[in-house]
Amino acid sequence: MSGGPKFPQVEFADARGELRGSYEDMQAVLRVPWVMFAARSLAVFGGFVPAAWRVSRTTFATRHLERCADELRAMAILPGDDPPDPRPRLAGLGFVESRVDEVREALRALNYGNAKYLLLITAWCEGIQGRASGGAGAVAALEDTVPPGPPAGMAALSMVDPRDVSPRVGGLLRRVTDMHLHHGPSSDFRVLANWPDFLQVALDDILAPVVRTAPYEATAQALLTRAREQVGDLPAIAGLAPDAALAVCSDAEVAAITGLLFLFQRFILDVTIDMVRCTQALDGSDVASASPFPVP
Repeated sequence: MSGGPKFPQVEFADARGELRGSYEDMQAVLRVPWVMFAARSLAVFGGFVPAAWRVSRTTFATRHLERCADELRAMAILPGDDPPDPRPRLAGLGFVESRVDEVREALRALNYGNAKYLLLITAWCEGIQGRASGGAGAVAALEDTVPPGPPAGMAALSMVDPRDVSPRVGGLLRRVTDMHLHHGPSSDFRVLANWPDFLQVALDDILAPVVRTAPYEATAQALLTRAREQVGDLPAIAGLAPDAALAVCSDAEVAAITGLLFLFQRFILDVTIDMVRCTQALDGSDVASASPFPVP
C-alpha cells in the first residue's frame, strides 16, 4: 500500500545535463536544500525549466528578493490565536525532544524556501501570461547580491517516495492531498512524512481546523496579491515570456505549462501557510514570521 501514484516529475536524482545544472543552480542561488515540486513537474516539458530559470536567476540572487520573501513569510500567519502546541501529545506517543528538534530544523529550511518559491512560481506564471514579471524596480538592486549556497546550519532534507511508504504514511499523504484539494503531496509534506507522528498531530490539531476556512482563503489571496505586486517591482524581468517559451516548447506544452503554473501557484500558497503554522505551533508567531536565516 502506498500514498498513490506519483505525479509526473523529474526528481533531482534523475535530472541530467542542462536540467541537472539548472536544479543545482536553483538550489545554490535560492540557498535552499530542495527543488520545488512545480519545477520538477514542469521539467517534463522540453527545455522550459532551464530557460525559465536563466531568466529568473539574476533577480533571485539579490537581497531585494530576500526582503520580498521575508515580507511574504510574515504575511502567512493566520489571524487568531496560535495553534495548539503539539509537544504534549507527541510526548504521549514517545516522540522525544531530539526528534522535535529535527522537525524544527526541517521546518526552518522549508519556511525559508517556500516564500522564495512562491515568488518564483508567480514570476513564471506572470511571464507565461505575458504580464509584467519584473523590470519596474531599481536596476541598482541587481548589484546587491547574496553569496550562493545554503546558509550555515541549514538542514538537509529527505523526501519520502509516496509510492514506497508504509500504509500509515500513505494514508497521511492521501489525507494531505484530500484536505487541501491538491493533486499530490508537496515536497514539504514528503519531508514531514519522515516523522509520521508529527505529521499525524499536525494534520489533526494544527492544520485540519483551519485549512480552506475563510481566514485561510483570505490569507492565501492576500499572499498572492502581494507576491504579484512584488514580482512586478523586481529590478529585472524574471518570468519567461510566451514567445520565449514557444522557442523551447511546443504549443501544446506551453498550454500545459500555463495550466500547471496556475495549479502550483495555489499549491505553494497553501504549503507556505501550513509550514509557517507548524512552526507557530512549536515556537510561537514571532519565530514563525521571522526569516529563519536572515541575510545581513
